[in-house]
Amino acid sequence: MGVAVIAAFGSLAGIVSDDVRDGARAAVGGDVSLRLFHEPADIEQRAFLETAAAYSEVAELRVPARRVDGNAATLVELKAVDERYPLYGTVVLEPPQPLDAALGRRGGVWGAAADPALLEALGLAPGDPLQIGPLKVAVRARLVAEPGRGVQGFALGPRVLVARAALDGTDLAAPGSPVYWYNLVRLAPGADSGAWVVEAERRFPDAGWRIVEAADGPPGLERVVQIGRVLLLLGGVSVLLIGGAGVAAAVTAHLARRTETVAVLKCLGATEGLVAGVYFAQVMLAAALGVAVGLVVGAAAPAVLGRLWPAALPFVAGASVQPAALATAAAFGLVTAAAFALCSLGRVRGIGPQRLFRDLAAPVRGGRLRRAALVAAAALLLVGLLFATTAMPLLASLFAAAAGLAVAAFLLLGRLVAWAAGRCARRGPPLMRLALNGLSRPGAVTVPVVTVLGLCLTLLVAVKTIEDNALHHLDETVPQDAPDLAFLNLSPHEGPAFAALVRRVAPGSRVERRPFLHARLTHLGARPLLREAVPRDVAWAVRGDRGVSWAAAPPPGAAIVEGGWWPADHAGPQLVSVDAAVARRLGIAVGDTIALNHRGRRLTATVANLRRIDWSRLRLDFPFLLSPPAAPPDHREIAAAWTSGPAETAALEAAVGAAFPAVATVRVGPVLERLRGALLAASRPLALIAGAAVAAAVAVIAGSLAATHRRRLRELVLLKVVGARPRQLMLAGMLELALLGLVTAAVATLLGTLAAHAVVVRIAPDGWLFRPAVPLTVAAVATAGMALAGLWLPRRALAARPAEFLRGEPAG
Repeated sequence: MGVAVIAAFGSLAGIVSDDVRDGARAAVGGDVSLRLFHEPADIEQRAFLETAAAYSEVAELRVPARRVDGNAATLVELKAVDERYPLYGTVVLEPPQPLDAALGRRGGVWGAAADPALLEALGLAPGDPLQIGPLKVAVRARLVAEPGRGVQGFALGPRVLVARAALDGTDLAAPGSPVYWYNLVRLAPGADSGAWVVEAERRFPDAGWRIVEAADGPPGLERVVQIGRVLLLLGGVSVLLIGGAGVAAAVTAHLARRTETVAVLKCLGATEGLVAGVYFAQVMLAAALGVAVGLVVGAAAPAVLGRLWPAALPFVAGASVQPAALATAAAFGLVTAAAFALCSLGRVRGIGPQRLFRDLAAPVRGGRLRRAALVAAAALLLVGLLFATTAMPLLASLFAAAAGLAVAAFLLLGRLVAWAAGRCARRGPPLMRLALNGLSRPGAVTVPVVTVLGLCLTLLVAVKTIEDNALHHLDETVPQDAPDLAFLNLSPHEGPAFAALVRRVAPGSRVERRPFLHARLTHLGARPLLREAVPRDVAWAVRGDRGVSWAAAPPPGAAIVEGGWWPADHAGPQLVSVDAAVARRLGIAVGDTIALNHRGRRLTATVANLRRIDWSRLRLDFPFLLSPPAAPPDHREIAAAWTSGPAETAALEAAVGAAFPAVATVRVGPVLERLRGALLAASRPLALIAGAAVAAAVAVIAGSLAATHRRRLRELVLLKVVGARPRQLMLAGMLELALLGLVTAAVATLLGTLAAHAVVVRIAPDGWLFRPAVPLTVAAVATAGMALAGLWLPRRALAARPAEFLRGEPAG
């Protein structure tokens, strides 16, 4: 099962990666994409770009669009392309027509191609007019697909495609406007894109380009695929660990049944190594069979999923088998089986045949050092395999440490339960003593069941608690802090008029305005910040331009963790407040200086304080917040409004759209809904992993109980012969496994909750909410399930004739 999980999700991730790489040029829009913000490339930069085999300039911005009659409006992602677009790929329009015909000017009106979702939202059809800010266009086609989509970020609205020249007669792309300028380049066949990028950076070191090479794939997407692959791989390994505990229990039970055979082999001259090798070969042959079945299931799973959900997984159709994913799954399966088998196989080493004949049920204790060395070597091989296949050493280290501690903790717990049960069985009611003796007797399933059940419940509680916290955060916590409306691209001189409009239309609302510009962190002190030196977890804050603002007072809810805020009337050198998490990872401390590049101008500031920011609450905050500058640079403003209700929200949105056509208005509610949908979609694979873990745990526990069933039946028959009543035996069996389930569930739910807490507070520092329903439900179900198993197992012994067991006859 673990191999099938790793193979299935690994194959799916490999197919996604192949699809991304195969369509990289179309996804990026060229061999290289160079993005600027606010202003297009200057004359010198453009001259350099024109030396490539082909060059195209694309402008992207967010702007409100509405019906010409003004009855409906929404925010759109406007993309203006020149006559050379696209360099790679094809724009798919419906009805089919040449792109220049769809976007060209006819009768003084420019054309546009729009996302079908926009036409549906506004009640439009091809041929109808559309007002995009101050620009009036005619929708001539539905936009089905377009190249270059892979380099854009999170979309806040449907797409609209217009001609680049259509922007010239408006102020939508005026200098300083929040426009992303994509300079797409096609290189000559065989040209080295990496060398070309190095030359571009050498010639224009302060250009502030965000450069994407098609050879590296669309930015972020490959990273998302890699993270998803690693998380699912770790989940599959968790299932394998549960299965591995089953392997150890099965081998132990198998050796217990073959004790006489081992003794005979040693009496006939077989060495310890030969005996251990024979049984190890048996185990690995069985493991190889299981691995083969898992690989077949895992290889076929993507095709099955593609047929079940063709709309969500269109790239799976016709995809080839992923040998690397299957090899990884096979390696994990075989190494895990070997590691856990060695825990039990070492018991045959260093033991004399006379002891095996004399002490059939006693635990074997010989050869501990050699066995420990072999198990440690196999464990190190498993950890090395984990590091080699994840390419994320920090995450792999955390998982390896957590998994190792969890396995050790439950092995120790199993031994403690057996020891405590043996001590407590000396006194108390007969029924309780009978149950406790069952937990502490030689050959009991206490240790393997505690280990397997504990690992399964820990994973289940952690996954479910993280999901519940995330959904609660989006449904309850974030809406309390997040605004109802966000306004982008306000001109500073429009601020007073905007504030007056809000007071008149929505008197019950609260509005915050912030100056806003984009800048790029370039230097830490006098040291240039190299891209290769940036830790991946904070790359979002320093890759390309980031939002920057300034304020006289700290933002609402700001938590200063180091340093102090500047006075409200500060007029000295430029100071800056930095996100504490970003500062810690980049090595920034209070008193250091940093340099930001804004449109070619360097802004140097001294770090005055570090503050903790909970980005998951969607507050109006920035990773770099400056003190008010004496001479503010060119900038725009953004605003957020918290209204008193839906009616006021709608009225304010309509009024701002009419009075300020160039201002983009974003409804935050739909954005939260999309985030919630994305979260649910991401949680489904983890739920499948948890389900696989439960199934594996049930199979392993059933196997462990079955392995000792014959001996258990004999004990129950003997108790029945000496006078134990059937009701007592059934209640004792139920109490035995119920106690085992209860103790294991208590520890597992605690560990799972702690693991979930560590993950949640890492993502949302103030977002933790303990909901006892999840661990209590899991603990109750596990305890009840174990109790029912204990109630069911003795039934065969109670119905059997004692002579079958006392004479050694087969039980049938």
